[in-house]
Amino acid sequence: RLSLLACHYQHHGIVYLSCCPQERVMSGDSVRLELPFPPKELSPNARDGWRKKAKVVAQYREDCGWVGIAERKRAYLWPGFQGSIEATVTFVVPDRRRRDLDNLLAMLKPAWDGLVDAGVLAGDDYTQFKVVPGAGGWVAVDKGRSCVNVELRSV
Repeated sequence: RLSLLACHYQHHGIVYLSCCPQERVMSGDSVRLELPFPPKELSPNARDGWRKKAKVVAQYREDCGWVGIAERKRAYLWPGFQGSIEATVTFVVPDRRRRDLDNLLAMLKPAWDGLVDAGVLAGDDYTQFKVVPGAGGWVAVDKGRSCVNVELRSV
């Protein structure tokens, strides 16, 4: 069953792959998602003006929502998480430049909202949602590649 291994979807002319085709990414009460890396305009330090930022926020929120929708379809309409969730996050970056962790985490706000819109998360408020670093830390270097690996787990 190919739909269990990989899920391709197209949005705005871009073809996305929501998970690694070699492994099953959902097991029991956890799911792994590969989100696109947030655009630089989402940084709290960006000074591009609110109109430009609003367009970028809406686009990134929608893109992350589509990743969530693709995962739900791949998992046969899995109903999403209810209750408390822990998100293990690893930012995959293409080089060893230093990055401000607070800014990286702030840039993910539209991603969480997109996953709420897609029905993957019931909500993203502090009472039911916690973000923690991945096993290797917050940032991993993979030359030529950038994304955000997220594992969502019921707690």
